[in-house]
Amino acid sequence: MLSKEREQEIMNILKSTGGFVTVKQLCSALFASESSIRRDLKSLEEKGLIKRSYGGASLRNSLSNIVTFNHRTRQNVNQKLDIAKKAAALVNDGDIVFLDQSSTAFYLATELMNKSSLTVVTNNIEILMLLSGSSVNVVSSGGFLSSENRNCLIGGNAQRTFENVFADVMFFSVKALTDDGIISDCSSEEVSVRNSMLKNARKKVLLCDSSKFGERASFKQGELSDVDCFISEGAETKKFARFEGKIELL
Repeated sequence: MLSKEREQEIMNILKSTGGFVTVKQLCSALFASESSIRRDLKSLEEKGLIKRSYGGASLRNSLSNIVTFNHRTRQNVNQKLDIAKKAAALVNDGDIVFLDQSSTAFYLATELMNKSSLTVVTNNIEILMLLSGSSVNVVSSGGFLSSENRNCLIGGNAQRTFENVFADVMFFSVKALTDDGIISDCSSEEVSVRNSMLKNARKKVLLCDSSKFGERASFKQGELSDVDCFISEGAETKKFARFEGKIELL
């Protein structure tokens, strides 16, 4: 198969699998070597059609292509674990905590399972299931299941839950963070639910690994200056040092 034909097949596979696929999956599906697939992915990225990540690739930001939760939990795992450990240190026993539908928030939830007298309010189905095996007090936002992001509860009922609870701290992640601090995501419904969380949280914490830096998605969530704390992995937050003094960088 010629490289141009493989590239087209890769795009077809990405569109049919929810927007993310691993290199190994592509090798198996297209009977090609890893080196050939990686060259094809590099070519597609240079054309602006995809974004490569560790072990695979995803479609560029679009309204109709949201990477599934299962795929997201397998992307940038070490970075998300690092972020989650830092974030957990900001939570005190007895706190009321908002967690959004992100995979990074899920990793944070695994760090919070042994906290005492903690209450977690979330619209993340996977977090609800995870914390059902702990002593954490868990509140579901309610709402309806997103047709695009099947771990996520959205809609007016979900928003009203967060509007009627005051949290000590809120943790959230998004799909993109530009170099000038614009925070954005690819689902307007998820943005709306997060806005309700942000409104009623005393401390607002953005969790964002560096793979999302320099990107812009379809819907603006806000700006980096709107949050109280920004956590990324390693020393990556230094890229946003100009915000230091306005927000906490971890």
